[in-house]
Amino acid sequence: MGKRKRKQHAPRASGPGGRRGGAGPTGGNAGAGRRFDSRAIGEVIDGAVAACSVHARTGPAGELVVALARGPSHPEGPALVDRALGRALVDAVTGAWARGWQPADVHRIVERTHGRAHARLSAVALGCETRRYGDTLPIRWRLQLDAVGAEAPFDGDDRWAVPVGAEPDDLWGGGVPSIDDRADSVRVAVETLSLIRGLPLLPKLEPGPGEAPRRRAQGRSTGSAGGVDPRVVHRVTALLAKAESTTYPDEAEALTAKAQQLMTRHAIDVAAVEAERGGGARVSGRRIGIDDPYARARVTLLSEVARANRCRAVWSRGLGFATVFGDEGDLDAVEVLYTSLLVQATRAMLAARPPDSTAGGRGAPSGSATRSFRQSFLVAYAHRIGDRLRHVAEATAADADAEYAAGGSGGSLLPVLARRADAAEAAAAAAFPHVRTFSTTGRDAEGWAAGRQAADHAQLGMEGVLSDRGDGPTRSLGAA
Repeated sequence: MGKRKRKQHAPRASGPGGRRGGAGPTGGNAGAGRRFDSRAIGEVIDGAVAACSVHARTGPAGELVVALARGPSHPEGPALVDRALGRALVDAVTGAWARGWQPADVHRIVERTHGRAHARLSAVALGCETRRYGDTLPIRWRLQLDAVGAEAPFDGDDRWAVPVGAEPDDLWGGGVPSIDDRADSVRVAVETLSLIRGLPLLPKLEPGPGEAPRRRAQGRSTGSAGGVDPRVVHRVTALLAKAESTTYPDEAEALTAKAQQLMTRHAIDVAAVEAERGGGARVSGRRIGIDDPYARARVTLLSEVARANRCRAVWSRGLGFATVFGDEGDLDAVEVLYTSLLVQATRAMLAARPPDSTAGGRGAPSGSATRSFRQSFLVAYAHRIGDRLRHVAEATAADADAEYAAGGSGGSLLPVLARRADAAEAAAAAAFPHVRTFSTTGRDAEGWAAGRQAADHAQLGMEGVLSDRGDGPTRSLGAA
């Protein structure tokens, strides 16, 4: 870490009357100008963590952080602090697993709350904590760890909690760090530790590291990387990649419709196997990040895609994500379709322009006009895309069901798919029993019309299947 002047950015206490914070938990021995006993490191860390909590209003945060930066009265004082902070971060991650959090969730909330430096440190803590599980780590855990760049530090480096991003041969990038530089890194570690320790309880979506995996049913497990045949996922992602890259809206819509057809057809094939084996619906859950700007519009799009694929989405607004419940294969469809459609919707939104806001029709629209236009655009786009995806899914399911009945089975697959949707609803209600519903709409008529036009530009390659619909009422979404 480079040597930067941080005197103006050192953590400040917020004691009564604006004074510097008072005595620390060691009876005044942990003040910024004093050293404390090495046996009190844990106590000082706990005091700093409490003072740095996002809920704390007063406390000696600045003095305790500087005291930790100086270290205790010991020849290896700073190194002892670094090791203690590292162990505390790993233990905090372990506790987060027990409260239902997953690697991507932890990394997302840390970056959302504090920023990239804290998120990088949390990724190292994630890598250190999961290293102990070896090959027993759930597949989805490994995928999430790879996605956030979680890696354990180099062998023998037990001071990683403070020198963020340091090289193994020189922990501080040259020379001994100043107290200001070191206090900056200690503050990052303490704030990250405080946040992870204070994470609330979440519904547990799957077994965590070290826990017994759920019993397999019909050859699948909710702890797998996904319920869809990898070959189908490859074809779907290839179609969606083309949809995202094309500059022709009708081609993008047709490619997206084909992706929905493939996922629905695969769900039908799996449902046929389940019907023959008598298997019931198996529900799991995924958390998908939902951030501003236009968070309500984004969660509306996610909810519409989820409904089209027999899933249920619940938005935890304060935590910055939505939890989607459904069959593993259906969840895969929701995840890939939502990600691609968000890219397509954002591109279409940015290409559309709100009308000029001046009386004479000249000049750029105001910021509020642009925001209102885009919010309305995205909400209208989400509702219309949801309608169209559902029509594609229903038409594909009806055709496949007719083929199944004509094959001499004498039965129908549609009830199997209906049970999946019902199971998803039940799982969402069980996990979030106090969900509130809210409606999303657009206040800008021009933006609403432009959004519907963008979503309705093509027939999605399903001529004669999709019918025109009016604007109709807005859909209700769950909020935890």
